[in-house]
Amino acid sequence: MAAATLTIRDESIDTGLTRLYQAAATITPALKNIGEHEARVTRGRFVDEKDPEGKAWKPLNPLYQKTKKGSGILKGESGDLARIIWQLVDDASVEVGSNQIYARIHNEGGVIKAKDAPALVFSMGGKTIKVKSVTIPKRQFLGLSEKDRADILDIIQDHFEPFASVE
Repeated sequence: MAAATLTIRDESIDTGLTRLYQAAATITPALKNIGEHEARVTRGRFVDEKDPEGKAWKPLNPLYQKTKKGSGILKGESGDLARIIWQLVDDASVEVGSNQIYARIHNEGGVIKAKDAPALVFSMGGKTIKVKSVTIPKRQFLGLSEKDRADILDIIQDHFEPFASVE
C-alpha cells in the first residue's frame, strides 16, 4: 500500500496515449518510460529541495536542524524517502510514489495530533518537547511541472513515431 501517490489527469497526455494505443495496441512501453522519467525527476527534487513548480521547500525548524541526522530537507539518516521512489506500470496506467509511512504528510503537509495521550512528546535540539499538535509544512515532491508534461508528451511522441505511417 502506498503512503503517497499522485493521480494526474492531463487532457493532452491522455489524448497522446489514446492515439498511441490505437496505433500500437499497447502503451505499456511508453508508460514504463514515463514512470522511469517521473521517478528520476522526483528523486531530483530532493537534491534541489524544490516542488514541481520550482518553488523552494520551507526551511527546517532551526531547533530541529541542530541535531538532525542526514543532510538537507527531507533527507534523513537513511535517505529512504528520496531513494525509494517507485513506479508501478500496468497496461493502462503508471503510478509514481513512495511507500514510506511519512511520505504523505511531507508531500501534502498537515497537522499531527496526539491520539492516545494528552500530548505529543519528542526530543528536538536536545530539548524534550510536549505539545498537543505539530504542523508539518508542505514540501511537495510528487507532481508534474510544465516541463514534465512536455517531456511526457515527447516520450509519447517517441513511441508513436514508428506507427505514424499507419494513419
